[in-house]
Amino acid sequence: MATRKRRVDMGGPVASGRIVLVGDARDWQPELQALLGSEGYALERVAQLAGVLPMLSGRDVRALFLGADPLAASDLLLLRRIRELSPRTAIVAVSRTPTDPDLKRAFESGATAFLSWPASNDAVRRALGRGAPPGSERSRP
Repeated sequence: MATRKRRVDMGGPVASGRIVLVGDARDWQPELQALLGSEGYALERVAQLAGVLPMLSGRDVRALFLGADPLAASDLLLLRRIRELSPRTAIVAVSRTPTDPDLKRAFESGATAFLSWPASNDAVRRALGRGAPPGSERSRP
């Protein structure tokens, strides 16, 4: 008999899909990686945002997490392209400094959520749920 895995401390069933962490591995907090792994997501890392594009075809990329480091103009264009290619993929900007001006530009270019780190488990889950763009069927109540 098959059983469904549940995380008592996380409050829900194990998730599916891939999460891509964009940037240097040192930039990502072990706590975030542990949380995403415990939720059942497969984690992948790419050094540059351009490395995400080949991952989008034929793969279930649930979300991208990107540090709120200064974004080059080419990165902003890539965010827009990612939104076009995979509109249901959440793009989560993460920063320890919520006043970072690059956050505004990230949202203007397609980011769907922002996390001020450290963040609660619920905040991370809400950010993951914001993949569909406004007006899509998934975002309607």
